Amino acid sequence: MTIQRTYSHPVEYLTLQEAAQRYHVSVGTLRRRIRTGALPAVRSGVRLIRIPADALEQLFKPVPNSTWWAS
Repeated sequence: MTIQRTYSHPVEYLTLQEAAQRYHVSVGTLRRRIRTGALPAVRSGVRLIRIPADALEQLFKPVPNSTWWAS
């Protein structure tokens, strides 16, 4: 029996380099988060790792400060 997942919206996958540039962190930081299980990732082939963009948004949440509340 095979379980098939259906998604209501298309999932955007980023490379490690794209994700690092988008969130201004190093590729090593992303690799550590993947290794600890804090960041889900999928392997596409033997060497290619892709990260769902939604998972990055959940991992890197903005920290509220005094100017954040005003906007």
